[in-house]
Amino acid sequence: MKRKQNKGTGNFQVYAAAGVFALALFMPVLLCGCKDTSNEDVLLSLNEETNAQMPVIEKQESMQTVLQSEETEPIYVYVCGAVNSPGVYQSQVGSRLFELIEMAGGFMPEADQSHLNLARTVSDGEQIVVLTQEEIAQGMTAVPENSEARVGADDGLVNINTASVSELTGVSGIGESRARAIIDYREKNGTFSSVEEIKNVDGIKDGLFAKIKDYITV
Repeated sequence: MKRKQNKGTGNFQVYAAAGVFALALFMPVLLCGCKDTSNEDVLLSLNEETNAQMPVIEKQESMQTVLQSEETEPIYVYVCGAVNSPGVYQSQVGSRLFELIEMAGGFMPEADQSHLNLARTVSDGEQIVVLTQEEIAQGMTAVPENSEARVGADDGLVNINTASVSELTGVSGIGESRARAIIDYREKNGTFSSVEEIKNVDGIKDGLFAKIKDYITV
């Protein structure tokens, strides 16, 4: 005897089959939509990171521009004395003394190179005087001819950057040997940046500095 099939069960099976078929049709669409959304999220994240880094990059570029501008700023230095081509030469900030000597044609045979620090940097508006061996033997010093008064007209202080031996010995406590040591230091290392720097000169310690500090200037 055949068993009678339940009508409700048959309908359920039909509906289930239809649902599976519909899911199979729309699954690729759903997957594509999720993938596109994921890609959009990744792109959005990258854009946000790039935008966050832009101010840092712009700041670095700005600082590099400032540094390059400072490095390329021209300076003018007057080289005279025992060089082959004395004159005013244009160079750049940070240039060394030997570079300016080369621009001026190099030393003359009679030049005394020992009183110069060729490795030091030069400054804008500086005058470099190269003395001869004979001039050094005679006790001459490389004091620029166009320098301002060695002794301040208003305060009576001796400028240790420009004073001659005789002017330095006018300060109580500075004898001729120390005066020459001050000038030698100045010629080898450039001008004093402060009066305290004079303590770097041989023979001038804290005790002597305390006695002369009120009578000198830079």
